[in-house]
Amino acid sequence: MRLLMQHPGSYISGEELATKLGVSRTAIWKHIRTLKAKGVEIEVAKQGYRLMNMPDLLMESEIRRYLKTRRFGRKLYIHESVASTNDLAKELARSGEEEGSVVIAEEQTHGRGRVGRIWLSPRGGLWFSLILRPNIAPEEAPKITLIFGAGVAKTLRRLYHIDASIKWPNDVLIQEKKVCGILTEVEAELDVLNFLVVGVGINANNTTRDFPEEIRTGATSLIEVLGRKVDRNQLLAELLNEFERSYGILLKSGLRSLLIDWEDLCSTLGKRVRILTPRETIEGEAVKIDEEGALIIKTDSGERKRVIYGECIHLR
Repeated sequence: MRLLMQHPGSYISGEELATKLGVSRTAIWKHIRTLKAKGVEIEVAKQGYRLMNMPDLLMESEIRRYLKTRRFGRKLYIHESVASTNDLAKELARSGEEEGSVVIAEEQTHGRGRVGRIWLSPRGGLWFSLILRPNIAPEEAPKITLIFGAGVAKTLRRLYHIDASIKWPNDVLIQEKKVCGILTEVEAELDVLNFLVVGVGINANNTTRDFPEEIRTGATSLIEVLGRKVDRNQLLAELLNEFERSYGILLKSGLRSLLIDWEDLCSTLGKRVRILTPRETIEGEAVKIDEEGALIIKTDSGERKRVIYGECIHLR
C-alpha cells in the first residue's frame, strides 16, 4: 500500500512491487485483492497497479510510519468491527498480554462511556484501547485518565492548530463541544492493581449528523471543525507517542510534574460547575486539581469540596 501511495496516479508493475518487497508476484496479487475487498480503489491494467484514491483505513504499516514509541503500540490489534475495544483489551490483559498493546477498531457496535452510557462509534472515528500495567494503587487510576486527556488535547492542538481543551475528568472539547471521551477500567484484587485499560474514542472523520439530537447538540468531530478529513493513522501514532511520554513522567515523578500542562489545557477550572456524584450534587467554582487528580470546588458558602469521581457540568 505504501508504495502505491508514494506514486499517486501512476502505475507500478507487479514485477517492480515484487522486487521492492521481496515477495512473489502472486503474493502481490493476493494482497491487492485483499485491499480491494476492504474498499481501496486500485486500478489493475497491463501497466500494473494504480491507486485511484487515498483510502481512509487504519493500517499497521501506516501507523508505524509515525510511531516513535518504545513500548506503546509494539503490538497493534486492528479489527473491522467489535462490540467494544475495552472488552477485547481486558480479555487480552487477563491472558497475559504485555503492557502497551493496543486494540483498535474501525467501528464499535456496543461502545460505552462512563456510568455505562452508550458511546456511538461509527466508521470514520478513532476507537482504541491501551493495556497498562503500572505499579500504582488502584485508587490512583484517575491520574491516568487525567494525563491521557491532556495528551489528546495537546496532540489535537499540535497537529491541527485547534483550541482543544479538557473538561474534568475525562472529556476533550472543541468550542465547548465534546470531540473525545476516555474510559479507564481497572482490574484489581484488594489493593493490588493487575492491569488497567484506557479506552479512547475520538470523533475524527465521522460526522455527528446521525447522532441522536440529545447527543448531537453537545458533540462535534474533527472533520466538522476542520472541514476536511484527518489522517487517522498519523493521529493514532501521535497520540501513542504523547501518551508514552507523559505516562513515563507520571510513573517517575508523579502527577505534580504534569499538572501545569493539565491546568493550562483545562476549561473546567475557573468555571461555575455542577458535579453529580453517587452521594450528592455539588455546585460552585472549580478552583484547582490536587496532586491526586481530585477536583476542588469552592461552594457558595465558602466551603471547599474535594471530588474524586463524578459527572461535571459546566454552567453558563
